[in-house]
Amino acid sequence: MTHDPVADRDRWVATLGSGPRRPVTATPPRRPGSVRRTTAIDQLRADMGEPKVVVASARDLRTATDGTAQVLDEVRVRAEVDAAGAVTAIAVDPADARLDALVGVHTGSGFRAAAARAVPEHAERATVLHQLLDDVPLAALIGNYGFTRDNPDWEIPPEATAGLVDLCAGWAAGGTMLTALGDAGVFPVPIGPTAPPVDHGDDRWAWHEAGPMAPRSVRRTRRLDVWAPEVAGLGVDVHFRDAHQGLDGEPEVLHEYTLSATVDAATLVVRSVAVEARTLPWPECPGALASAQRIVGRRVDDLPAWVRSELAGTSTCTHLNDLLRSLAGVAALAPHVLGR
Repeated sequence: MTHDPVADRDRWVATLGSGPRRPVTATPPRRPGSVRRTTAIDQLRADMGEPKVVVASARDLRTATDGTAQVLDEVRVRAEVDAAGAVTAIAVDPADARLDALVGVHTGSGFRAAAARAVPEHAERATVLHQLLDDVPLAALIGNYGFTRDNPDWEIPPEATAGLVDLCAGWAAGGTMLTALGDAGVFPVPIGPTAPPVDHGDDRWAWHEAGPMAPRSVRRTRRLDVWAPEVAGLGVDVHFRDAHQGLDGEPEVLHEYTLSATVDAATLVVRSVAVEARTLPWPECPGALASAQRIVGRRVDDLPAWVRSELAGTSTCTHLNDLLRSLAGVAALAPHVLGR
């Protein structure tokens, strides 16, 4: 019988505790008089040490009170990234030559600031282009998952582990992941449930066309719905998912959250928020949910900077923080809901 080290590791990981595994199976219908933003960013993985490709797309869609659809904004981005993590080429549709300034910038530290400098009005207005550029660093980070998933001999460098302890709820000292790593000396690569499709259903306007996931890729998708349920308030509904596609089989969910909120229509201050963890790797991860309540009373357009500076440590989650930061998009969509 052929020995399969990947399967052996997967069986071991399956004996560990896990977080919730209840992936979203459908997209809610578009509400009359609402605006929907959908985004997808894929990192296509090569072998370790080889260049990677980032492919991203997004759309803002207004649904009129009679149900008709109008595209407000749409963009596509393709970037090539070398083995060291630096951008070597970038193309955007609609074209914007200013983004050539990102060539040579590392997709990790400093990328978001460089993107904001290159196209400052997009950062200020929280456009779909800004959302895609803002997702590049985390897409690069989770893109490494595919390599670790397919290579059981991969070991996380000890110095890297030390720098990540207590980074978030899942990396808490004494938690499932780090305890398993310490006991077995093997990095416990999490296994997610099969990712149900949520893109189209019976409504061809439900999501923009992103295409199927490619083998050896990781995709981050977002959906942000904004509508006006009452005179002074805005309703907000969000779906966030990270998924992995291996060489074969179905995509699997790595991280998934849903969020509902109300936002004051005049001030854009968050009135209430509720977050649900749908799929997370470790049992400690849902402990970060309570941190979302800290955004109540804050303006949505202040959240990107505030979340980065204030939400850190084991009471938070890196991916939940990215979800909360994306609420800045409400400021961009609200005028189309309110007729301003």
